[in-house]
Amino acid sequence: MVVHDLSTHRRSDRFEVWREVICREFTPLTPEIESIVDGGFDARVELRPLGSTNRAVLESVGQRIAHGETEVAHTGDGVYFVNIQLAGICRVRTESAGAVNVVPGQFTVVDTTRPYWFDYEGPWRVMSYQVPHSCLAHSGLSQAPTIGRPLDTGAGTGLALTSIMKALWELAPDESTSSGVHLERAFYATVAAVLGETWGTAAASSSAITAAATEYIRTHLGDPDLSVSVVARALSVSPRTVHYAFSKGASFSTVLREHRLAAIAAALRDPKNSAGISRIAVHHGMIDASAFSRAFRQKYSMSARDYRAQARFSA
Repeated sequence: MVVHDLSTHRRSDRFEVWREVICREFTPLTPEIESIVDGGFDARVELRPLGSTNRAVLESVGQRIAHGETEVAHTGDGVYFVNIQLAGICRVRTESAGAVNVVPGQFTVVDTTRPYWFDYEGPWRVMSYQVPHSCLAHSGLSQAPTIGRPLDTGAGTGLALTSIMKALWELAPDESTSSGVHLERAFYATVAAVLGETWGTAAASSSAITAAATEYIRTHLGDPDLSVSVVARALSVSPRTVHYAFSKGASFSTVLREHRLAAIAAALRDPKNSAGISRIAVHHGMIDASAFSRAFRQKYSMSARDYRAQARFSA
């Protein structure tokens, strides 16, 4: 965790530190303020890097912040910023959405490859997450109609997004290589859902939850206790929300079983994997031998032993 607290700087230096150091740490930004009385500029930023995601909570006084054509020209690889308004009002202006007010309980997404401007009338506080373009598999998202629009955090895809962001905020940096990886990937999937789907619909929310839950399943196959309740707790949503998200397609249990069987089959095809079939099954969360045997035979029309033998004969 890194904290930039301007109260530790000389009053006469505070705005210069904010403008020349902090506002350019991740992407070029140019702040402007009408007047500073006796150097009385205040700001605080708490940074919590996690994998490819930079998490931050920022607070300061009223000002205008520009990421215009000049700043875009000096921007490196493109990123999206997902900003949740925690306090104060931000008037956001983008070329696609025009000027809109974002109030507490709403968030907006901006793209550093396109100009945007923030106008804070008074004291404000924002939670801001950085998402590199390279982390989103979808194409054409920079042209999404949701860019620059105020979006609610209490319903639709916004509820899923903010739930994951809150869970991510609590993760320690060393969790980025272990249990935190699934949440980071789920966050990216949900941002893609926000950018790529019609905002505010139940379908969009379900798609985001399904993507997040499926990513959790994929990275936790070895947990024999993996369940709807476990996933719901990890994503900070209710079990009912998870059940509903899977109600329009394959059920949660079906998705879990299919992922486990696919992972086991891949291990059986691997000539370097000499572990016994039972051990492989248990390693991927299928601890009931008879249930595993039935499920595997139903899926692949042969026993796991025959599947392994056939795969190695064909190699």
